[in-house]
Amino acid sequence: MTSYRTVAHNLLAAAIVFSLVLPTPVLAAANNSVVAVKDVRLTEVGQLTTRIVDGQGVPVAGASIQLEYKQQIVATTTTDKNGYAAFSGLRPGLHTIVSPASRRDVRLWTNDTAPPSAITVPAVVSELSTLRGQFGAFNLPGVIYAGLATAALVVAVDAENSADDADAAAKDALAQIAALEDRLDAHENASP
Repeated sequence: MTSYRTVAHNLLAAAIVFSLVLPTPVLAAANNSVVAVKDVRLTEVGQLTTRIVDGQGVPVAGASIQLEYKQQIVATTTTDKNGYAAFSGLRPGLHTIVSPASRRDVRLWTNDTAPPSAITVPAVVSELSTLRGQFGAFNLPGVIYAGLATAALVVAVDAENSADDADAAAKDALAQIAALEDRLDAHENASP
């Protein structure tokens, strides 16, 4: 009979090997360039219009777009078939346009205070590149899950072995009691 330690060691080795070959999606930006805050001129009524496009410049229709101010969502809308989304009743300040796959910081200005370089319709590229890779030499989440599964299996095997050991000890104790009873009976039946 194989000991539970041998089984546990084999399972642990298999889990480690298995985790080494599991790919893990790693989210990465298309490039590591820093995107500066864009100055944007609001309309006279405080409206911001933005356009959401993918990496090839194709408009993204039907995307849920949020506008944040001081990390709080202040407005939500959906892009039209041409990728345009509009927010009304806004005030100047640093805001973030949040698309399904990206964020763009913009500084909103009123029409009369906007700098000459301010634009009226900022474009947001909403695309997320997915790279398949591993964390260094191994897949850490896979190792953790495999370790937890292996630990659970070791506990179960240990419990089974403990139960078998308890059964064997109980049978051994019963055999010793029976032997003592036989000796006692023999001693009582012996002549004086």
